[in-house]
Amino acid sequence: MVKAKIDLNKLDKDAVAEGGECMAYNLKKATRAVQNLFDSAYKSIGLEGTQYTVLANIFVSEPITLSKLAELMSVDRTTLGRNLKPLEKKGFIEIKPGDDRRAKLISITDYGKQILSQALPVWKETHEQIRNLLGIEKWGSIVANLKELTKKLNER
Repeated sequence: MVKAKIDLNKLDKDAVAEGGECMAYNLKKATRAVQNLFDSAYKSIGLEGTQYTVLANIFVSEPITLSKLAELMSVDRTTLGRNLKPLEKKGFIEIKPGDDRRAKLISITDYGKQILSQALPVWKETHEQIRNLLGIEKWGSIVANLKELTKKLNER
């Protein structure tokens, strides 16, 4: 492979510094901060923030196939499969073959429902903390804008 010669003197620091306005960078940074807050809040229950979201989606839609859950959560199937393993190991969910042996049906166990019932008030309280930090208008605007962005990007 032949690399083109690049004139490093033409590299503009101001143009590169615009990366601080990068949507992906700022979303990931905010996501990490929010995720850390939720992880800390759920620690006493033995749950992580991402695990709560998965459990909640399974509970609302059960039984659900791995493919449908991945689609619902906008997550890659293999990534979701890796995220399900610890939940299954802890006894929060059960994965069984579906009618079509290739499909896997996921359900929440009674123990998973107990954990979810403990996590729900923590989820509500943590959301309230964020809402109070931002104010109700900014909160609503951010949520609405993120939903719209997700929808538009998924429609492409």
